[in-house]
Amino acid sequence: MPAYELYRVSAFTVQALEGNPAAVVLDADALTATAMQAIARELNLSETAFVLRSERADARVRYFTPIEEMPLAGHPTLATVHVLRESGRIARDAEQVTLEMPAGIIPVRIAPDAHGVRYTMRQPAPAFARVYDPERVAHMLHLSAEDVLAGPAPQTVSTGAPMLMVALRSVRALDAAARDPAALFPAERDYMSVHLFTRTNEPHAFLARHFSPPGDVPEDPVTGSACGAMAAYAYRYGLVDRPAFTVLQGTHVHRPGIVYAHVLGTPNVTTGVEIGGYAVTTSHGTT
Repeated sequence: MPAYELYRVSAFTVQALEGNPAAVVLDADALTATAMQAIARELNLSETAFVLRSERADARVRYFTPIEEMPLAGHPTLATVHVLRESGRIARDAEQVTLEMPAGIIPVRIAPDAHGVRYTMRQPAPAFARVYDPERVAHMLHLSAEDVLAGPAPQTVSTGAPMLMVALRSVRALDAAARDPAALFPAERDYMSVHLFTRTNEPHAFLARHFSPPGDVPEDPVTGSACGAMAAYAYRYGLVDRPAFTVLQGTHVHRPGIVYAHVLGTPNVTTGVEIGGYAVTTSHGTT
């Protein structure tokens, strides 16, 4: 296999080696899906992004975890646009690019500010699916029934990738939650992974964790796709009274990152969700 240009990027942070690491492979048109999956498995990050030519957008991307392809993902989207800008594939003064992915054409705004460059992707309108019994979900997480909010109940929500949203009553419960793969990921389920969160005091509205299925990185540091679904869920059910807020995730795995969330529309009629953050290149080479 020929060598391909590879970047490693920390997303949702302005500090290298924090946030969520992603790999971005450029000019990947000649790679088969099998080769992409093998590279992602070898790199063993939450996601590896492969950039290809597109006739419908500025670029086409495919995202792979170590075990499967994702239709949409947040932190590799930020990482990909960051790399396209840093490598000169898009103009340094570009204000927006579009990425073609299985979930659709996703626009990403680019806005330099005092902290760096903020990348903001617009995710599709949320789809609300199956509701789960709070007591059962508490048992799956090795928590007491009182630790999981009964209203709103845990529910699968997707803004491009289905995730189980679980609202917890306290930071203590979030800290105590256990990733039990056999309990959390039965064969019959309508979600890919599990997103836990609780309200916190300012400056961030929520503190979150994300449990991945067997074979993937067990706990994803900062999950843009899930934070988008979480934002829509929280705003719809009144867990937050404003459409724009920040989420802190990754502290439990020593990779803190901040997600800027903005729910578009009303609590009952959400037309989309914007998820933003910063990114930092940590290495550049070939694979």
